[in-house]
Amino acid sequence: MYEDELSSQGESNTNHLINRFDKMLNESHFVYFDSEEIEKIIDYYTENVNKFKLREAFSLYEKLYPFSSQLKIKKAQTLLYFDKASEALKVIEEVPTTKNEEYLYTLASIYSKLDKPKDAILIFEDLLLINKNNEDIISCLANEYQKIDNFSKSADMLERLLILNNYNEINWYSYIITCEISKKSKRSLSFIKRHIKYKPYDYEAWFYLGIIYQRMDNHLDAIEAFDYSICIKENYIRAYTNKAESLSELGYYQKAIDCCKETFQFEEADAILYFDIGELYEKLDDLNKAKSYFYKCIRKDEFFGEAWYTIALILDLQGQHLEASYHIKKALEISSSNVDYLFSYAQIHEKIGFIKEAEIAYRKVLELDELDSESWLNYSHLLYKNESKTEAIEVLKKGVKLNPKNAELSYRLSAYLFQNGSENQALTLFEEALSIDYDLHEEFFQHFPSIKNNKNLLHLLIEYKK
Repeated sequence: MYEDELSSQGESNTNHLINRFDKMLNESHFVYFDSEEIEKIIDYYTENVNKFKLREAFSLYEKLYPFSSQLKIKKAQTLLYFDKASEALKVIEEVPTTKNEEYLYTLASIYSKLDKPKDAILIFEDLLLINKNNEDIISCLANEYQKIDNFSKSADMLERLLILNNYNEINWYSYIITCEISKKSKRSLSFIKRHIKYKPYDYEAWFYLGIIYQRMDNHLDAIEAFDYSICIKENYIRAYTNKAESLSELGYYQKAIDCCKETFQFEEADAILYFDIGELYEKLDDLNKAKSYFYKCIRKDEFFGEAWYTIALILDLQGQHLEASYHIKKALEISSSNVDYLFSYAQIHEKIGFIKEAEIAYRKVLELDELDSESWLNYSHLLYKNESKTEAIEVLKKGVKLNPKNAELSYRLSAYLFQNGSENQALTLFEEALSIDYDLHEEFFQHFPSIKNNKNLLHLLIEYKK
């Protein structure tokens, strides 16, 4: 309660300062502020991004305290806040060399922004000698050491941070990933086990031990770690969902579902959890149950595009193409440039006879991803079977030109050219395809058996077999 009163009082004082300052500007008359008051005004207008008022505040600061080093430090900090690191450096270089900690921290932060990590490290290390347990400085050093690929030193700093404060999710993940990048996952494992030995009832430490095991693909030990976390804090939702993830990785889909559902007793499920359960039912081939959870996901978040998309795929698989069409359209309303959504839209609309819509969708897919060989094949096949053979050939020619190392496209174009009477071109394409992937010609003949007896083509096969 006392802290709340102090906070309220501080806010009231700031509001009073701002009102005084604004009144001075509006009435164009001079009002005196001490340096601390002006700094509070600057902080307020920095946070509220009012650059005009900021300029006025700095102008007043310069008039009242023209030789103040603190003024220049504050100005440099403000410029840095607005991503003007080069200007900030020029300002702070005007400050006489000093051991002022705020000055040094600001200078190091500027070097960091200017991608001069070695300069930043030198200063931050000096500051750390003065403030051994300062979390901001240690965190900055961890980041700077990562920039110069000194992951061992970065991990040292992150370990210090976690010893000081082990309830910071970002620091845990940064530490785990840093050790992983430097191929020292055993280091993170040893560190967290030592931590647990010292604090055996730290449910978060058990949770992150599980995360480390997950990232090492050791899901049995991960599950055990998550179980310990749950034993210590029964309503720790993240332990349940990560345990479910490991159970799923081991193929225990029903157990994973049960694990997810256990969380319902502690809090209402969100859209993501409903979606995850739906995916687990999908893996069990219980498509109707899967659909029901995807619908629950949508009721929680109608803009969850993946849920609309996945329902469309299930409906399409169940032969309900018109219903699938509705759902895939909803997915595309949410993400109109999603290649997977567009591809499925094209396939579904081809099935219900909306050929033009399918063509448009395939074209858009290929505009977004010209390396999508399946779309080149499907689009050309759609055109070919709907009597647009010349157009199908032109589409595939473009596809082959953009993907010269894709044997499947060359084989398909070769087949269309054979069937269109352009044997010489077809043989050239067939030979190119053989040089890329000889074995794929077997699949080619399965799709186009009538071409198999062409003498020139057989001759090419014999030559390449040698």
